[in-house]
Amino acid sequence: MSDQRTPSNIEPSVWDHFVSKLRFWTKDESNPEDDVKSAQGIRFPWLTLASLVFALIAQLTLEPSPNRIPWPGLILYGAAAICLVIAVMIKEFDLVPHRPEEVTPIKLKLRVEFLLLGILLSLLAFLLFGNGLFGFLNLLVWVLAVTCVFLAFWTRQTEPSIKLQAWWQRIRTEGFRIKIDRWVVVILAAMAVILFFNFYNLDSVPPEMLSDQAEKLLDINDILQGSTPVYFPRNTGREVLHFYLTAAYMAIFNLDVSFLNLKTVAVFANLLTFFFIYLVGKEFGNKWVGLGAAVFAGIAYWPLLFTRLALRIPYYPLFVAPVLYFMLRGLRRQQVNDVLWAGFFLGLGLHGYTPFRIVPIFVVIGMFIYALHQPEKKRWLESLFVLTLIAFVSLVVFIPLLRYWLSNPELFGYRAFSRLTGMEAGFQRPPLIIFFQNFWKASVMFFWDNGVIWAHSIPGRPALEVVSGALYFLGITGLLVRYIRKRNWMDLFLLVSIPILLMPSILSLAYPGENPSLNRTAGAVVPVFVVIGLVLESVLRTLREKLGRKIGRFAVIGLLAVLLIWSARNNFNLVFNQYYQIYRASSWNTSEIGRVAKFFIRSLGSPDSTYVVGYPHWIDSRLVAINAGWTGRDFAILPAQIPETASDPSPKLFFLNVNDGESMQLLLETFQDGILSQYDSEIENKDFMIFFVPPAQGALP
Repeated sequence: MSDQRTPSNIEPSVWDHFVSKLRFWTKDESNPEDDVKSAQGIRFPWLTLASLVFALIAQLTLEPSPNRIPWPGLILYGAAAICLVIAVMIKEFDLVPHRPEEVTPIKLKLRVEFLLLGILLSLLAFLLFGNGLFGFLNLLVWVLAVTCVFLAFWTRQTEPSIKLQAWWQRIRTEGFRIKIDRWVVVILAAMAVILFFNFYNLDSVPPEMLSDQAEKLLDINDILQGSTPVYFPRNTGREVLHFYLTAAYMAIFNLDVSFLNLKTVAVFANLLTFFFIYLVGKEFGNKWVGLGAAVFAGIAYWPLLFTRLALRIPYYPLFVAPVLYFMLRGLRRQQVNDVLWAGFFLGLGLHGYTPFRIVPIFVVIGMFIYALHQPEKKRWLESLFVLTLIAFVSLVVFIPLLRYWLSNPELFGYRAFSRLTGMEAGFQRPPLIIFFQNFWKASVMFFWDNGVIWAHSIPGRPALEVVSGALYFLGITGLLVRYIRKRNWMDLFLLVSIPILLMPSILSLAYPGENPSLNRTAGAVVPVFVVIGLVLESVLRTLREKLGRKIGRFAVIGLLAVLLIWSARNNFNLVFNQYYQIYRASSWNTSEIGRVAKFFIRSLGSPDSTYVVGYPHWIDSRLVAINAGWTGRDFAILPAQIPETASDPSPKLFFLNVNDGESMQLLLETFQDGILSQYDSEIENKDFMIFFVPPAQGALP
């Protein structure tokens, strides 16, 4: 759909004037009646289906195999692109049109008293957060500051209250009525599928914790013990939102500090992301676009893996989605309330995960694209106002971290700058060359290679499975073609948003081997699956329109069922089979050692007499303690410290690496009545040694 709110007698925008000087494209000014006549002359959408088939076969050839080469996939993807472009040119295929934009400008009613009060409270909150801790007073002042800023700009809308009154009156007179139509059934089915993929075998996939999870659980345990930092300095520094939410979940339901509970909170964050992905898709096209995007994201291997790892990664897409939604919605509807929410989620997201720091730049670029496509100069001023308001609100929400940042700039920026600059490791090549190489690798990770980090990916395979990868390619192609023909700012923004949100991975210039990585690119989940939902709905709509009502309906149901089942089978195999096996073989079996330690502590010993003897590149002894139910303890002991334990008459249990012969010999010499045995692990090559020291005579009651 062309620019629906720009009359023909209005001067072209700056961007339209610029691109009109480039002769290789022109705006689509075809007569709508000609489109209808052309569409009526087409019966079966051969080219649309051919493009889909070519794309699916292309992605199949790019799946991991011993002799995989890119050329067959490139040729087939080229054929898919040609078919899709021709289908667009002959009016056989087009993407779902954008929703119409509001013509009237943004209406603003500023309440100066609330604005001044909000600014004063913000300054006071900034000062009160100087200790780097959340307290009752500074938290209260901060919340009041955010509230006053909202009240200063908030536009009261009477229509929702009128609807609410009418709804309440109908309830009082007619009672509750539950209407289950086709849409409700579809939504319930989609929710069931998404919930299954997100909660299935949550306790065992992945099966083991890594040192990163130990750091997270220790921070959560600190919160439960009364610590309230604004920023956690442990492990080079981390934002706090995930820790406070998880600690609240554990405290409210009186749960243990465990890996499973850490996973559960991450999954709920992921589910909220899918809801906002649905809203973004609906805003970009219609409810079916949103539903398709949410379902394909909800079953996808990429977000499932980084969510189940239970680190802070899900908080990148979680806040990208509402920022994108309210920004698009606010600009389309010209509503200041949406702009306020965009700023709120932008500021809140900065408390979530370090790569989210690219999102302020993402917002600026989005507003710049919007402004360039506006024909009236007055709209440029509105764009500047929207950007300023988003920045102001997000700054107020960001105040606790802003204060910490200014007080501790080295620690706050270390994690990001250690990858961007040569502060830790020198550049292997000129940085500009590394940047473009990283950019290319990240751009093709959806089709070819998502990196080598086994903790949150299957090394060497594409980030998208066959169906999602094919649909994503067709969606990108369709958006490029539509933008060239119609130059709608939303198409360009959606296209540009993907490489911007990949930047936290691309900018790993000092460690290019870490690019691409599915954690630092997680924010791109939102636009990528919106693109997938957009092209899926467009292909199905083409079938429905070209084949007639009856045949088209069966064709749509059949094709949708094939694509969904195929995608679900692929993702299920990737997550619950391939990833599980790789992770299980690559991680250390600390849960198994923890069970043995837990049995010893409960039956005969104590945490003070349970030891994990240090050995290079072996287990994290803190994880053994967590699995044994003693979060916050560390069972580690150095070999040189073993003789010191001889003065303790209580029973003792030592865990050793099977290759640590020196420590075994030292234990046998120190405790001549000790018993050394090998524990046969359930996992191949993960056996470990146990050295049990019985209590001295009279040591036990």
